[in-house]
Amino acid sequence: MLSGQELLVDAVVICREIAAGLDSKERSSQEWDTSLTEIIDKFEELSGTFFFKTMPSIPATRTCQRDAKALLELGSGQRWDEFGPALAQLILSAQSVIEKAGMKGTTLT
Repeated sequence: MLSGQELLVDAVVICREIAAGLDSKERSSQEWDTSLTEIIDKFEELSGTFFFKTMPSIPATRTCQRDAKALLELGSGQRWDEFGPALAQLILSAQSVIEKAGMKGTTLT
């Protein structure tokens, strides 16, 4: 089983690949690239933090990684009509990871 940190790194790599493969002819391409860049930047900022060394990081990070893989498949297939909604799903799962990584309300004993 991969750790939360490994899943996070994989999600970043996938997001970079998606951004590199965006069709510049697609009108929404710039917005999508901006969203992906924000996700990548935030994940890189969080990378290596304590949260990603814990078991609770795995489910949320795995979901994000799966959403990124699904988005990559849509981009590779140039299925742009489905790309926007799939990117919205990735943004939601990324926000979940970011919030959980903040570990608000967590008490370490």
